[in-house]
Amino acid sequence: MNLPLDRRALATLLTLVVLTLAGCGFNPPIANDTSPAGGGDGGAAPGGEGGPGALPTQWNDTHVYDEGLRSGENKTNFRYRNATAGDAVEFVPKEMNESTLPANPYRRDLVRYGREIMANTSEVMPDHVGNNLSCANCHGGGDLPTTQGMVGQDIDLIPLVGTAAGYPEWTNRTSRMRDMRQRITGCFLRSMDAPSSPEGVPNYTSREVQAMEAYIEWLGQGQPIGSAPYWRRLAKPTGDEQVPIPEINPVRGAELYLESCASCHGADGQGIEGQYPPLWGNGSYGDGAGMGRVYTAAAFIREAMPYGTPHTVSDWRDVQDIAGYMNAHDRPNLQRQSQDWPETGPPDEAVYYERTQERFGYDRNPMAHKLELAGIPTDDTPLEEDMIPDDVSRYDQPLRNESANTQNSISNAMSDGD
Repeated sequence: MNLPLDRRALATLLTLVVLTLAGCGFNPPIANDTSPAGGGDGGAAPGGEGGPGALPTQWNDTHVYDEGLRSGENKTNFRYRNATAGDAVEFVPKEMNESTLPANPYRRDLVRYGREIMANTSEVMPDHVGNNLSCANCHGGGDLPTTQGMVGQDIDLIPLVGTAAGYPEWTNRTSRMRDMRQRITGCFLRSMDAPSSPEGVPNYTSREVQAMEAYIEWLGQGQPIGSAPYWRRLAKPTGDEQVPIPEINPVRGAELYLESCASCHGADGQGIEGQYPPLWGNGSYGDGAGMGRVYTAAAFIREAMPYGTPHTVSDWRDVQDIAGYMNAHDRPNLQRQSQDWPETGPPDEAVYYERTQERFGYDRNPMAHKLELAGIPTDDTPLEEDMIPDDVSRYDQPLRNESANTQNSISNAMSDGD
């Protein structure tokens, strides 16, 4: 009588067959790493024929597909900074319904909860948010009437569609690999001012962090692992576009801010509650956040602001001066700044970092130094036109050796006719 084999018995039988064949001098073939299907660059397997395969001598990096969409002429005219990303890549928002959500009920609940958190972070997680911001302020969507669709699907801001496929990734800021949840908790630490909240940064294994991770991964389902869509990172100024930090003019930026930004974010930079976020002060992002770096903020302003009519301010000099003005102001302090960029040191654009300030010969934020020389406040005092000096061009210079007292003495002497 024939009886069906269970899985354990079948596995045992197969093992005996393999061992018997090996004892007879038969060795099953091992994949050749140098073949087109094996990954290439592996070389011959060590230990002779049939030995263990060699590791490749070169490893592939994250692939940014259709990278040309963000370079050359396209970088200037924003041709692909819209809902359609050209022939090879298309930005496709998805809907949240039973057909798109995961089949697993627990995971489905996590995705829904992650969306809820990111739509209104400061209200859903008040014990872990020390300011008035939500993920939607940078990534679009959510409960704000001024954003569209689900969080992370607004191409005019910083979309999150497909970004999960690029993790884990290396970060110079902490000189280590980080996964998606570490990236999320880092945002709480730096952008959401979690250290000032009742319970601080949420735990890596908390349901909230897992829910946000699940939501971001759900947004990018279908993206190949190790790939990065062109919209993942902002296009920062490079080469001749980039103004050296000591030459950025936040005083001129104050003029431009009144013209292009104050109608939404206020002359005091505090925004409009429930609509536009504060840009400085205790309710805004911390001085260790990515947006606290001048070139990063300039790229965001250029690509995403004013909301609803992005690319209005496209001149590189203009957006860098506005970013200089914005990041001359007081904001929550990241206490662990000295631990950031341990191998390379903070980049030039990180103007709130003491090591950057010292490198440029300042004893404080160089943007704040210039506003102080001009008599423009760096707190939430509303900016008025008559606060801005008639000659703003002189602040194109480093002015590192001038002080407000020296400046006042010169101004008084000029007013006395000397």
